[in-house]
Amino acid sequence: MLRRLSLAVSFAALLAGAAHAQEVLPVSGKTCETLLAGYDKLPFKDILPLPEGPVLVGGDEKKLTIGFSQTAFNHPWRVSMLESLQAEACRHKNVELVVLDGNVDVAKQSNDLRDLLTRGVDAVLLSPVESAALVPAARAVNDAGIPLVVMDRDVPAAKTLFIGQSNVTMAEQVAERMAKDLGGKGNIVVITGLKGSSAAVDRDKGMKNVLAKHPDIKVLATGDGQWIREPAVPLMEDFLTANSDIAAVFSHAEESSWGAQLAIARANRCGDKIRHYTFDGSNAGFKSVKAGTFGADGNYTPFIADIGLRAALYTLMGQAIPGQESYDQPGQRLLLPDSPTVVAENADEWIGRGWGDFEPTPDPCK
Repeated sequence: MLRRLSLAVSFAALLAGAAHAQEVLPVSGKTCETLLAGYDKLPFKDILPLPEGPVLVGGDEKKLTIGFSQTAFNHPWRVSMLESLQAEACRHKNVELVVLDGNVDVAKQSNDLRDLLTRGVDAVLLSPVESAALVPAARAVNDAGIPLVVMDRDVPAAKTLFIGQSNVTMAEQVAERMAKDLGGKGNIVVITGLKGSSAAVDRDKGMKNVLAKHPDIKVLATGDGQWIREPAVPLMEDFLTANSDIAAVFSHAEESSWGAQLAIARANRCGDKIRHYTFDGSNAGFKSVKAGTFGADGNYTPFIADIGLRAALYTLMGQAIPGQESYDQPGQRLLLPDSPTVVAENADEWIGRGWGDFEPTPDPCK
């Protein structure tokens, strides 16, 4: 039974597993029937596999309520993550989800995690806005003895499991392609993801690892693009005003790249042939690679929340999580394999395997 709950300026939604296959689910706007039709296309469905049907804890079939605190739903990548979570929940009729929107607000997300504890959820899934600022709230979940599974961006606090691909190695792949295309020399500008988030920190680290081997590639300026388009436009406008020679833009998100392109066109700098290297792994991004708008797209999938739910259910069932390991943060990690960086040579192969059904923003320089 689907119930809608509201909290001031946010919302929560309670999903009953696969009870109503035709009922439209919150945020994604999809039904269980639609989500399950695409389940076999999820890239990591065979990691921590669970058979379809009710989940038994201690031999009993009881209702299990799993809380999910998402960074925000202001970006289709985040909605796609939710879709993979909902798809897994739809396979288990006794699993319900409480979904909370963090609204890109650390204070709100911290309160959301405590609200989930008040609701008496059996486990918490978290994809954090920022890393360090959420330590107290993450610690409260852990101290309550409730499984805490962190996804995509990490939190330096005790947790049951962190799940994600390596942003460092992915950024190295994108930066290597940039260095190759530039012939090992040139001036670049960098538009990062949200300052303080682990993904932004790691993508910057991966880029710097590669640039250390290419001293003739110079970083002229860096700015916080917050993963979205709007901040990237004025950032790029400032970069263009201050610098007459920019060979490439290294952006942590496709939306930032599209914003930078708009700024370039507005500044009448299309003739500079500035290259773009980015991340996110959408089908639209892959089409932009094929069109030559992007030189490379780091293929970081949002389809990981189904694994997060299975990890939480494994923990509740008392099952070991194969592949988990200790790492340089508190708790355990399940490191997912890298997906190949999408470049001109393999774009056709990947179009249709990414996320999102929207078309790329037309290149304003064409």
